Parts: sequence; C-alpha cells; structure tokens
Amino acid sequence: MSFKSDTAKTNRWRKDSDAPAPTPPEPPLPIDALAEDLLGLNLRGLRSIAVLWRRPRVYFDAARQIDWGDKFTPSIRLWLFFFALLSFFKVWWLGSGEGMIQAYADGFSGAQLPLPAGMTYRDIGREAVLLIFGLLPLFQITATVILALCFPFWGEPTTAALRQRYLFAVIVPSASLMPIFMTVMMFVPPQSLAVYGLALAGLTFLIDFQSGYRGGFQTVSHPGRVWRAALLSLCVVSVNIVTTLLAQIIGVILITQKYGGSFIG
Repeated sequence: MSFKSDTAKTNRWRKDSDAPAPTPPEPPLPIDALAEDLLGLNLRGLRSIAVLWRRPRVYFDAARQIDWGDKFTPSIRLWLFFFALLSFFKVWWLGSGEGMIQAYADGFSGAQLPLPAGMTYRDIGREAVLLIFGLLPLFQITATVILALCFPFWGEPTTAALRQRYLFAVIVPSASLMPIFMTVMMFVPPQSLAVYGLALAGLTFLIDFQSGYRGGFQTVSHPGRVWRAALLSLCVVSVNIVTTLLAQIIGVILITQKYGGSFIG
C-alpha cells in the first residue's frame, strides 16, 4: 500500500510540474487605446503632428532612430491616416460638392454623352466625382512613395527607409489641413475651381517648404536649406497636380466609355 501511495504522489507531482505556468495578467488598457479605437490615431500621433508644426527639427531628429526615440508616430503612418480620413468624409463631400458635380455634368453635356433612360448629366457627374475620388489616393500614394525613395538632396547620407521618413515628415503638416481644404472646395462655384486649385497648390508649397526648411536638411547651410526645401516642395506639388490630372482624365475616359461616348470625338 505504501508503495502504491508513493507512486500516486510521484505521478501527481509530475502532472503538477508539467502544467503550464499561469499567464500573467494583462496590464490595463490606457485611455490612449480608446482614442486609437475611436479615431484611428492615438495621442502619440496627435502629439507627433503638433511637434511637426511647432518644432519639426525634434521630429526629424527622432526619425534617425529606429524606434523614433519611443516618442513619435512614424511619418508615413500619420500621412496614411489623413488619406483614410479623406475617404471617410468622401460620401459627405460627394453630397455637398455641387460645384464639382456640376462642372463634370456640364462637361459631359457639352460632349453630348448619351444619357441612359432615367439618368441626368448630374447623375453621371456625381458618378465621375466618386470614381475620381477613388482613383486619386491610389495614384498619390504610389507617386509619393516613389518620390520619397528617389529624392536624393538631403545633404547627408541616407538609406531608402530614412528618405521615406524624411519626406513624409515634410508633407504631414499640409496633409493635416487637407480635410479642411477639400471641404471648402465642395462649396466653390464651378467657374472658380481652377483658381481655388492654384491657390491650394501655392499654400501646399508654402507649408511643405516651411516644414522642410525648419526640420529637414539640418546638416547644410541656410542657402542649402532654402533651395532643397523649395525643390522638394515643388516636387510634391507637381506630384499632386500630375496625379490629380491623371485621375481626372482616367475617370472621365472610364465614364465616357461606360455610357457609350467617344472620348476623342
């Protein structure tokens, strides 16, 4: 009996020793996590945007560290957040963008695009705006990433990853205002859209220039910072203009072909 009892105790001890260790309790979720769930951008991200406006040099210094000094949100993540925000408001803009819809409707009417039964040129103009809004982010993201990888004039040795961090840090401040700019554009009369677009391009250039001058190009002299910041801002504005025109052209071509019209004639 004693032998069986000792054997049972030994087996019980082995089972207890083979059991997995208890999992330590998870730390409580901070309020920062709730902000990220609701807004898609946590408090660190908001702090990063504020620093890029007030003291961009501090943010650029952190960009040289692998973990951003454990202080800031990566610049490309901030930039993509604003693109997601633009997409979120797209439906509301489409309903309020009378000027843009009417401009495309007038264009299709002037081209005498065949109208399907029960549709108006405003319906087709609305469809064109929605399509262009869908194409534009894809073109801009692709072109901006290419520019980030190719722009070489930082005044210091850089890797592809660092160039990407730098460029997106330069354009985050202007991107943070883009929801406001786009909202205002929805109420601009059709005849004033071209002027508004030029003003928006000029304002974007100035915001990107001050970000690059104050934060980037820290290893070069004052004249070097000026021409580098100006060149980069010009490249960014050019990318925005080209991708916008490309999205509009492709959108109009696709809508025209869909309804049996001829884009050339």
